[in-house]
Amino acid sequence: MRPPGRSTPALAGGAALVALLAWQGHRVEHALPAFERVIAELGPWGPIGLALAIVLLGPLLIPDSVFGVTAGACFGLGLGSAAYFAGAYPMCLLVQWASGRWLGARVLRLLAAEPRLRAVVAAAREGGPRLTFLIRLLPVNQALLSYALGAAGAPLRFALLGNVAMLAHILPTVYVGAVAAHVTRMAASRHREWETGGVLFVLGLVACVLVTIQVTRRAWAAIEARERAAPDAAPRAPAGA
Repeated sequence: MRPPGRSTPALAGGAALVALLAWQGHRVEHALPAFERVIAELGPWGPIGLALAIVLLGPLLIPDSVFGVTAGACFGLGLGSAAYFAGAYPMCLLVQWASGRWLGARVLRLLAAEPRLRAVVAAAREGGPRLTFLIRLLPVNQALLSYALGAAGAPLRFALLGNVAMLAHILPTVYVGAVAAHVTRMAASRHREWETGGVLFVLGLVACVLVTIQVTRRAWAAIEARERAAPDAAPRAPAGA
C-alpha cells in the first residue's frame, strides 16, 4: 500500500493562496513595489542568498513548499527554480552523506513509524541511480528522503543523477509563488487588465500540478513493479541498525 501523498496538503494550500490573492490581492498589492525594489537591489545576491538559506535550513525539515513559494514570488518561475535547485541539490547530498556517516541507526529508528518509506529507501542501496531517481519523484520532503537514503546506505554516486528528479516537485511550488505574485498585481486592477499571457500563466500552473500528480503515480507504480519482480530480494539493513 502506498503512503498518502504528502504533497497533497501543500498543493491544496497553494491553490487556496492563489485563490485568496486573486480575490483580495488588491489589499496587499501596495506592498509589491517596495518588495520588488528590495529584491532588485539585491541583484545576483538574492538568488544566491536563497540557495544558501536552503542549504542551511533545509536539514531542519522545513517544508519544501516554503522555499518554493518564496523562490517563485521573489524571482519568478525560471530564476526561482534555478535558485531553489542550486540550494536543494547540494543540501540533499550533504544530508545524505551526514546521515550515512553519523546518523544511520537513529534515523532508521525514527523511520519505524514509516515502514513503507523505510522499505523503499532500503532497496536503494542496491537499486542504482534509477531507483534513487524514482524515490526522488515521491511526494516526500527532500531533506527527509536524504536522511532516509543515507541511513539505508544508498551510495552518493547514485544520488548525483537521481537527485535531479527533485525538479518534479520544485517546479510546482515555485510556480505557485510566481502565480501568487502575478494574481496579486492583477487584483489591484480588479482583474480588468488580464492578458492572454497572464491567463496562460495560470493555466500552466494547473497543467504543471496535474503532470506532477501523474509523475508521482507512475513513480510509485515503477517502484512497486520492481518490488514484485524481486520478491525474494530482501533489503539488507545497514550496520548499526
